[in-house]
Amino acid sequence: MWTVARSVTATVNVELGCKVKLDVAPGCGGYRDRVRISELAARVGVPISTVRYYERIGLLGTPTRTLSGYRDYGEDEATRLLFVFRARKMGLSCEQILDLIPTWGGMNCSAARERVDRLIHDKQAEIAERITQLRDLAAQLDAVHVALAESPPPQACQTDLSCCVPEGPTSPVPIELVVAR
Repeated sequence: MWTVARSVTATVNVELGCKVKLDVAPGCGGYRDRVRISELAARVGVPISTVRYYERIGLLGTPTRTLSGYRDYGEDEATRLLFVFRARKMGLSCEQILDLIPTWGGMNCSAARERVDRLIHDKQAEIAERITQLRDLAAQLDAVHVALAESPPPQACQTDLSCCVPEGPTSPVPIELVVAR
């Protein structure tokens, strides 16, 4: 005797090696209003590996598991994943989202909106600074390009490599390397 869905029972005789799908009545699946990781990921539009990563770093809670060990998600988890996904698309870091989640808590829109507005303002300031750095780098590269074009290459490389990579007119521009996903 197996219990399926909400108090619906079915007796199943299974021979070794047989697979049986328990669907006692139309619309009566064995999962209630729960979904597996693949359905959750598809619903929000992220890879399954992203859902697992978010669980690992604490952006999503540890899901309940079925008796067979599958992750089992409900609407609360789907809502939280969508919140995290949208925050990441706005450029917020995982750390910023971790700080934001307790403010939002799934229901506190007013406090979350204020915090998101501040985070967006901070992100815009970061972007403006980054644009300035990239413009400085572009100007440096232009100067190096002109220097290379103005002098023919020597027969042999110089020990200071100025023949291949001339020194630019300004100091190096700091570039933060970010792993592309």
